[in-house]
Amino acid sequence: MTGGEELSSLPLLDKKHIVENGEKALLTAGDNDLMPVFTSGSTGHPMRFLRSPWEEAEFSARWYRVYSAYGGKSRDTLLNVGRPNAKPRGGAVKVMRDLGILPKIENTSVTDPVEDQVRVFREFKPHFLTGYSIGIENIADYIVRHGIDVQSPKAAFCAAMDVTDRCRQLVNRALNAPAVNVYVSNEFGVVSWECPEQPGSLHVNDDMLVMEIVDDDGRPVPDGTSGEIVLTSLTLTRMPLLRYRTGDTAARIPAPCSCGRGLGLMTPVQGRTSHTIVGAGGRLITTPVVGYALGLAGADEWVRRFQLREEENRELVLLVEPHREPRTRQIESLVAQLARIAGPDYKIGVEMRDELPLAPSGKYQYVVPLPKSGRTAGSCRKDELPGIYAGALGQ
Repeated sequence: MTGGEELSSLPLLDKKHIVENGEKALLTAGDNDLMPVFTSGSTGHPMRFLRSPWEEAEFSARWYRVYSAYGGKSRDTLLNVGRPNAKPRGGAVKVMRDLGILPKIENTSVTDPVEDQVRVFREFKPHFLTGYSIGIENIADYIVRHGIDVQSPKAAFCAAMDVTDRCRQLVNRALNAPAVNVYVSNEFGVVSWECPEQPGSLHVNDDMLVMEIVDDDGRPVPDGTSGEIVLTSLTLTRMPLLRYRTGDTAARIPAPCSCGRGLGLMTPVQGRTSHTIVGAGGRLITTPVVGYALGLAGADEWVRRFQLREEENRELVLLVEPHREPRTRQIESLVAQLARIAGPDYKIGVEMRDELPLAPSGKYQYVVPLPKSGRTAGSCRKDELPGIYAGALGQ
C-alpha cells in the first residue's frame, strides 16, 4: 500500500475516544517531561494534550513562516490579543524569543476593557497584531469610532475563530493593514494561513501534517467540496494524533497557488460542525454566510455584533448588538437577505440586545443551531458561498 492508503486504513480519532481511554493511552513513552496544552472547549469538550518542550517550540517556530510571508523580520514585535490570564511560554520558546528567532511578544486579554487594549497597542507599537479574531475586530472598531491615530502594523493575524467580513474591513480601515486568516488549533498549531498574493486561499502546512476532508460517514470528499477537517501530525511523536477529527469544516482547493509556493490550498474554515444550521435543501448556514448576508444588506453600518440562533418551529432569530438604532427599512433589508440564504421554510426575526458578551474563554459563537442539527459536509455550490469562497474555488 502507499502511505495514503495505509493512513486511510486507520480509524478516525475523536475527542470522545480520548476521553473514554484517557490521554495516556496515546503516549509513546512516559509523561514526566511533557507539558500540558488545553483546548478552550468550544466544541463542548475541553481537552488536555501533552507535548514535549521541543514539540512546543516547533509549533511556535512554525509561526515564522507566516510572519515572513508578510514581511516579518526576526527582531519584530508582536501584540497578542488572546485568552484571559495567558502567560508567555517558557523553555525553548522563551529562548528563541530572547535570541530574536521569534518576535518579542506582549500579551493582552480579549476580555480586558477595549480602551486598555488600544492603549497597550499604541504604547507598544507592535509590528504584528495577532490573536482572537473578535478581539482584533473590537480594537479596530474602537479605533475607528474614536478617530484614533495609530502606527500601522505589517499585518493582523486573526485566529481561533471565524474571521468576518466586518473584521477585515475594520482592520483595513483602522490599521491600514491586512486582516490575515490563520487557521490554528491547540492540538496542531498553525494548520494553514492566508496567502498574501491570493486572499481567500489558505496555504496548508503539508510538510508538517496531513489534511483529509471527509463527509458525515468519514469518507473522503472531492476537492472543492466542503467536509470535516481530519488531521494527522507529522511532527508529534510523544502523543501522536492520527486522523484526528477537528470538528471544523472547509474544502480543499485543487489548483496550485499563483504565488508559486508548493504548499496545498484550502478555503477558509466555514465553521464548526456544531456551529452550523442546515437550511432549505441542505444548504449550510455558517458564520461567513451570515456575515456575507449582513454585508449585502449594508448592516455593517449599524451592527456591532450578531448571533444567529435556530429556534423551534423553523425559526431563525438574529440577535444584534447595534452601534445605533436602525431604521425600519434597514431591518427589512437584513431580514430579506437572511431569508434568501435560509430558504422559504424559515421565519426570520431580529432582536436588539444591549450586549452580546464573550464566553469566559474569550471566544464568541456567531451561529447557534438547535442540538444535533449541525452538519459536517455538503456540496460547495457557487450560489451558497460568500464571494471569498467562490473566488478561492475558481467559481
